[in-house]
Amino acid sequence: MKQGENIVDAQKRSTHILNYLKGLGKIFEEEELNVKVLKSLNKIWQPTITTILESKDLTSITHAKLFGKLR
Repeated sequence: MKQGENIVDAQKRSTHILNYLKGLGKIFEEEELNVKVLKSLNKIWQPTITTILESKDLTSITHAKLFGKLR
């Protein structure tokens, strides 16, 4: 996540990059995408990240639902 970027902007940027990579033939598992998103967040997000990790299985939540929870 870039400095001064809100979660909606981060989602747009992430989705754009993901769609580009999918167009090139790269396949991602949901868990892999979710981990990458959570690792990209600032330390300010740590309590939210911990809550999501404790309450959800990252393989069962979609990329879009993860961003919905972050909003």
